[in-house]
Amino acid sequence: MNSTNGKAPATSPEYEVVVIGAGVGGIAAGCQLRRAGIDDFLIVDRRDDFSGTWIANTYPGVALDVPSTSYEFTFAPNEWSRVFAEGAQVREYCQRVAREHGLYERARFGVSVDREVWDDESGHWTVYLDGGETLTARYVLSATGFFLEPRSNAGIPDVDEYAGKLMLSAGWDHSYDYRGKRVAVIGTGASSMQIVPSIAAEVAQLDVYQRTATWCFPKPDFAFGALGRRLMRSQRFHTAAYMANWYAYQAVVVAAERLPTRVALASLTGMERLLRAAYRLYLRFLVKDREARRALVPRHGIMANMPTFGRGFLQTFSRRNGTLVTTPIERFTEHGIRTVDGTDHQYDMIVLATGFHPASEPESFPVGKVLGRDGFDLGEFYRENGMQAYAGVTIPKMPNRWFLYGPYGWNGVTWVSMMEKSALHIARVIAAAKAIEANVVEVRAQSHDSWHQAMVTNPFTVVAQEYLVEHQVKRHNVRSYFSNKRGEAPILRPSQGFRDSLWDHSDTFDPADDYTFRVAAPSPASTSVEDGSHQVVEARQ
Repeated sequence: MNSTNGKAPATSPEYEVVVIGAGVGGIAAGCQLRRAGIDDFLIVDRRDDFSGTWIANTYPGVALDVPSTSYEFTFAPNEWSRVFAEGAQVREYCQRVAREHGLYERARFGVSVDREVWDDESGHWTVYLDGGETLTARYVLSATGFFLEPRSNAGIPDVDEYAGKLMLSAGWDHSYDYRGKRVAVIGTGASSMQIVPSIAAEVAQLDVYQRTATWCFPKPDFAFGALGRRLMRSQRFHTAAYMANWYAYQAVVVAAERLPTRVALASLTGMERLLRAAYRLYLRFLVKDREARRALVPRHGIMANMPTFGRGFLQTFSRRNGTLVTTPIERFTEHGIRTVDGTDHQYDMIVLATGFHPASEPESFPVGKVLGRDGFDLGEFYRENGMQAYAGVTIPKMPNRWFLYGPYGWNGVTWVSMMEKSALHIARVIAAAKAIEANVVEVRAQSHDSWHQAMVTNPFTVVAQEYLVEHQVKRHNVRSYFSNKRGEAPILRPSQGFRDSLWDHSDTFDPADDYTFRVAAPSPASTSVEDGSHQVVEARQ
């Protein structure tokens, strides 16, 4: 690589790429980097193996809440044993993919990242680890997922006063024997719907505390027979399942984009009115207690949050030992929970299934943790400007750094395929930089701003935002992962039609159109790099 102005090139960092996170995103990143011929990378994770959430979540009944064929990489189909695979099988699949693609030799576990700082002169990142150690990397990929940290007390006071067993859904203590005990589960989200029916028959009393009712549909789960096992061995079947998912979801998004806002909202409202009537009838067959049935009907619409599939959750409230509690919690006590009506409830174990801090909230990105070019602070930027990212993966003044999941990053298929697509985007940019012997790349401000404008003005986003914020969050006081406290809906990405879909962006974009490339050198001057057809220049702003 040539230096500029006669000065020596910048000092080489320890690694070309550091990937933060060894879950599905980290695995996707490692695989796509290797497929692009990029082998000098390190994957770090605070846990002790690959698979991320599937190591953290080992609670009773943990399983996929999407069909198994939706939770696999397109380049690594799996022979699933059930329609909705159990957590252990998903964990084994993730680790097998990592092993087969040689990622273990590029991984370091038990490592927690404290902050990341960009050095513009040397053209690399310094990654500060808990304990004081540092790593230097030319490129950094953040693969920490959408659900970042569990809500450890759900905002309920005096959690430290409770003397019994406090169990987090993400971090289940399997050494504790809950059989024959009085147990409370706080929360009625996806984790609760798997935990509750899995322990109901073994505990003396099971009280489930509900703040907001959740849509819970029957889960058509079963083990595959001979035909199913045969289909699992067919690449064509896996491809067909993926494409069916892709087209079905895109059809919904395209319809929302094409319909006038008022018509789209009226259609949603009408559909939900019919669905709520059917849901009440469904509950009559499963729940004997009339008050419980009434409380289990969600106030919010089906699209306000991710609907869940439950196997046995609703039936729990027809058991002699199963009770739905809707009286709000005042605080924890030494022996259990006090509700606002002054009643003290005693429990041997309390399970916190109260959700996570999502990556859709600006406050989920602490100030001072990620510092880019010219004093740029990612936490401050999101607090001041809201959630945004070019192609859902990067923003200006963050050279050589990407998210595997960022604002407006969902491409409408599945979490795994989204990680695969995002990792492909990043690998293509890094490969393009290497091809022209550049080592600093940054998205152009104009490209980023145009992308963000397209996201927030697209009819689908307008409908989603009005529906979520005005018709759900404000009207029903429901907490939605799909919208944030700023009133944004920064998760789902518009499609813009079946042709030239934004969901195909990672496959079709030209890095030279949207990124600047330069050579890092200890010089304040800007540096140009030519690749024969494009001249890409980064001038310090």
